[in-house]
Amino acid sequence: MYGENFYVCVTEEAKALVLNPPVKAEESSQEKKEEGEEALEQIPTTPVPKEWQSHGSEAEIEDGHIHQSRPLFHYVLSKKRRLFCQPCTLSDSNAGDRVEGHVDILSHEDGAFSVKRMEMDMGVQTFIETTSVECQPEWMSHCNMAVQYTPQSLSAEEVARLQEGEEMAAFLKKACPRIELSLQQNEIMNLFVDDYKNLPDTSWISGNKSDSSLNEYQSFTDWQFCENKMITYIDWHPTSKGIIAVSCGHRHSFDESVELYAKTNVSLHLILLWSFADPIHPQLFLEAPDDVLCFKFNPSNPNQIIGGCANGQVVLWDIEEHQDKIQINKGQEGLLERTTPSHLAIFNMEPKLDHAPIVRHCALSSIEQGHKMAVADLLWVPDHIEVCTKTASVLDNSRAQCNQLISGSIDGTIMFWDTRPPSQQRRITNAGKLAVDTDNPYGYLDLQWKPFLKVQLPRPDNPGSFSVSRLSIKDKQQVRAKTQETTITEAPEGKLVEGASTKYYIGTEDGEIVCGDWVPTKDSESGKLISPKPEFYSRAHCGAVCCVERSPFFRDIILSVGGWNFAIWKEGVYSNALVKSYNFSIVLTAGTWSTTRPGVFFIAKENGTLDVWDLLDKSHEPFLTQNICSVSITSIAPYSLSSQQAMLALGDAGGTLHIFQLPWSLCNPSSKEIVHMEAFFDREVKKLEFVTERAELRARAKRDKDSATQNAVKEESKDALVSSEANAKKMYEDYLAMERALLIQLGVIEGPKD
Repeated sequence: MYGENFYVCVTEEAKALVLNPPVKAEESSQEKKEEGEEALEQIPTTPVPKEWQSHGSEAEIEDGHIHQSRPLFHYVLSKKRRLFCQPCTLSDSNAGDRVEGHVDILSHEDGAFSVKRMEMDMGVQTFIETTSVECQPEWMSHCNMAVQYTPQSLSAEEVARLQEGEEMAAFLKKACPRIELSLQQNEIMNLFVDDYKNLPDTSWISGNKSDSSLNEYQSFTDWQFCENKMITYIDWHPTSKGIIAVSCGHRHSFDESVELYAKTNVSLHLILLWSFADPIHPQLFLEAPDDVLCFKFNPSNPNQIIGGCANGQVVLWDIEEHQDKIQINKGQEGLLERTTPSHLAIFNMEPKLDHAPIVRHCALSSIEQGHKMAVADLLWVPDHIEVCTKTASVLDNSRAQCNQLISGSIDGTIMFWDTRPPSQQRRITNAGKLAVDTDNPYGYLDLQWKPFLKVQLPRPDNPGSFSVSRLSIKDKQQVRAKTQETTITEAPEGKLVEGASTKYYIGTEDGEIVCGDWVPTKDSESGKLISPKPEFYSRAHCGAVCCVERSPFFRDIILSVGGWNFAIWKEGVYSNALVKSYNFSIVLTAGTWSTTRPGVFFIAKENGTLDVWDLLDKSHEPFLTQNICSVSITSIAPYSLSSQQAMLALGDAGGTLHIFQLPWSLCNPSSKEIVHMEAFFDREVKKLEFVTERAELRARAKRDKDSATQNAVKEESKDALVSSEANAKKMYEDYLAMERALLIQLGVIEGPKD
C-alpha cells in the first residue's frame, strides 16, 4: 500500500507501452560505436519500492478512526397508514424575530399520553430542639434620695483652712500638669474650628479633557434676514432667561460700502430676538436706519433697547407693546429651577405669521449733534449713579433707574446721553410725572436727541484724536432682586457720590489702550472748559482693539484684545500690562471674562477657534482650544443661567449664532479662587514694579556711564589740545632760532658778541 508508484495512462498506446515494455538490446555501447549504429533510447522503468519505515504517523491515523464502543441501536419509525399523503399545515414566521435565523422548537405537553409518577413517602421534622435557660435580672430597689438646690456657704476661716490644707495642695500638684498641657494645646490649636470647612474644594479640577470641552446646545440663523451677513453684537435679556438678541451687518469693506451707498438698497437693518423655545423663528425684529454695530438692553427696564448705527446715530426702541411675544408663564415658576435653558423661556403658542413683527425705532439722535462716524460701543450708566448734566460729576440716583448712556465712536469722541426730556420741554402733571404722548412716549427725542456732554480724545504727541473701538467704565450695574417698573419722570437733583470714579478706558482702531477722565477742566489760557488730556496711553496691540472689558470680580482688572495678542491691565498701574501674551499666528477677533470663575476668560480667533484660558492652571498657554465654526468669530457673550450652569454665545461671520454650554469645571470656582487670583495679580504688580525699577536703574547706570565716557573724552581732548599748543609753540620757537641763525650767517644781522 505504501511506497508504490502508479501510472495514469491517457491513451491506449501509453497503456500498451506500460504493459509490454520493449526488450533491451544486448549489444554493448562500444560495439555500437564501432559499427556506427544508433543506440536505442533507454526506456524508464518502474523503480523498486523500498521497505517502509515507521515514523509515528500511523498512530495519528489510528486515533482518527472511529471505533464502536457498543452495538448500534436500530430504530424503526412508522406512522399510521391513514396519515399518508395528508396536507401539511404551515404558518408564517418573521425571519427578523429569529436569532441568527435559528428556529427553536420548545417542548410542550402532549395530551395524547401521560407519564405516571411513582409515589414516594417522605417525612419532615418541623420542630427544632428546645432548651431551658434561666437568668437572674438585677432588681432595682426603691430608695429615698435628696438633691441640694441651695448653695453651701462657708465662712472665711473654713475657706482659708481648706485652701491651706494638704488635700488642696495634693489636688493642685496633681491637676497643674494637666491644666498646663491643656492651655498649651489651646494656644497651639483652636479646638472649636471646623477643619472640614477649610478643606479645599478640588472637585472643580478636570481630570479628563472630554469633561472640559464645550458642548453646543443650540444654533440660530435666519435664512431670510441673516443671509450674507455677519453678527456684529450679542446681548442677553437681563431678566428673562433663554432670550438673546443679535444684530446683523453687511460684510463690506469701507470702499465697498461707499460704492454701495449711492445705490438703492432695499435690505433691512435689523436686530433679531431669539428664544431657546423656538430655534427656527425669531420672536421679534427691531428695525434701524443702518447696520447696528452695538446695542444694549436697559438693565432696569428691559423693554428699552439702545443701539449704535454705522452712520453715527443712536437709536432707541421700546418693545413694551410686544410683551406678549416674550413673557414668562406665571404658572410655571418652578421651571426656573431647571437647568435646561429651553424650560426657562415660555412663549405664546399663537399661530405664527410669515415672520415675527418688525418694531420700528421710537427715537433717533440728531445727525448734526451726534457722532460723525460709526458708533463702535455704548453702555448704560448703572442705575445707582448718574452723571450731572452741568459739571459731569457723579451723583447718587435715588430712583434706581437707568436713564443715561455713554457712546464711543471712531470719530474720536465720547458722548453722554439722557433719555429723559430736556428741562425746557418738560410738562409735569398733577401726579408729579411728566406728561408724554401715548402713541410715542419718546417722541420728544426723535431727531432732536443730542448729548449733554462731549468728551474729545486728542492725541498728546501729535495732531489728531483717538478713534474709539471699545469703551469701559469702573462702575458696575448692581444686581437687584426684582425689576422695578420705570416711568418717565423728572430728573431729581442727587447728592454727590464720594469716591466715585470718573475715569474711562478705551481701545482704539490703532491698537492703543487709553485711560482718561471725562470731567472737563478749565483752560488756563482761554478760560473755557475743555476735555482733559489722557492720563495714560500705550500701543499694546498691532491691530484694532476688539475688547476692553473689566473683570466681574475685580473692577480694577481690565482685559484688552486686539490684533494678534491680548493683555491684562490694572487700573492705576501705568508702567505696563500685568500679563501680555505672545503674538499668535491668527488674528484675535473677540474676548470676554467668565461670569462664574475669576481666573477664566475666552479668546476668539479669525479661523473659528476658541481659546479658554485659566490663569490658575497655566498662564503661558490656553487651557483648552476648541474649533467652533469654519468662518471667523465676530462676537462673544457669556451668561449665567444659575450657579451650576453657564452658557456662552458666539456669533460668526456667516450670520449664525452658536450657544455653547460650559462644562462643570468652567462654571464652578474653587473655594478660594478669588483669594488666589487676587494674590496672583498682586504678585504681577510687584513683579512689574521690580522690572520697572530695574529698568530705571539700568537706564540711570547707562546714563552715568555715557556721561563718564563723555567727560573722559572731553578731558582727553582738552589734554590733547594743551599738548598740541605746547608743541606748536616749541616748533615756532625753533623756527625763530633757525631763522635768526640763517640771517646771522648771511650777514643780515649781527650775531651775539663773545
